[in-house]
Amino acid sequence: MQSLKNNKYYIGSTLNIDNRVAEHNLGKVKTTRNLRPWKLRLFYPTSTAKEARQLEYKLKRLKSRKIIEKIKPDVIIHAAAFTNVDRCEIEKEKAYEINAKATENIAKMVEKIHAKMIYISTDYVFDGEKGMYKEEDETNPVNYYGVTKLEGEKAVIKNCSDFIIARTSVIYGANKKNFATWAIEELRKDNQIKIITDQWVSPTLNRDLAEQIYKLIEKDERGIFHTAGSERVSRYDFVIKLAEVFGFDKKLVIPVISENMGWIAKRPRDSSLNVSKISNIKAPYKLREALYLLKKRIK
Repeated sequence: MQSLKNNKYYIGSTLNIDNRVAEHNLGKVKTTRNLRPWKLRLFYPTSTAKEARQLEYKLKRLKSRKIIEKIKPDVIIHAAAFTNVDRCEIEKEKAYEINAKATENIAKMVEKIHAKMIYISTDYVFDGEKGMYKEEDETNPVNYYGVTKLEGEKAVIKNCSDFIIARTSVIYGANKKNFATWAIEELRKDNQIKIITDQWVSPTLNRDLAEQIYKLIEKDERGIFHTAGSERVSRYDFVIKLAEVFGFDKKLVIPVISENMGWIAKRPRDSSLNVSKISNIKAPYKLREALYLLKKRIK
């Protein structure tokens, strides 16, 4: 695939992807931070800010199909999702419509216009019984969020001939409220926070995710990739490292176990991802390096 800057259009949602990386590689980009998860964001590279016009619309099948068929993008990054794990357990119909059915419809449109599909998936397609999962390991989600995202993966594989499924884990960054920014906000106020010690993940800086995905597109890769941070860590240890980097009082971080959290949906115990495959293309950041990059972005 040629450089994306020379391609006609680039479409995607940047909810969880660092906008600065997108702008560096694709040109000027305008985005709306508070995009609803059932909407799809479109943007394209341009030479001036004035030309960087964003199209935003609800993901209604007929309307979105007409727009996408008209502009014929080269790549579609589908990162929009219903990600509240507990709400997915309660609002199953909505979760399925957004995470599975909408993905199926997008995949069909992508194939029709002969574009490349990038589907952002999750570590929650695994049951968490072993951790450090490789791309070829058996999937077995333990909650409905994971079920719907796995159905989305299946829809992409079934309907697209040119696709990348990018599984990631605990995305954090400066441009959207997330696990890391919540912890930073509370610790800045000297508030105690309870963090679980018995769940292991691969926290992923959104800039790191963006760079990994861009490299996959640039090299015209296909298939499933684990695009995540380089280190397996418990959520508690992640917040402790964050506190060290930001200079917060680590005593404010109170260790607890999952059963004390009162969650509705079950979480996988260890859904950490093996990133050996993506490391041959773009090495993920080390955790401390990623946290210092986050610190530079947060004032």
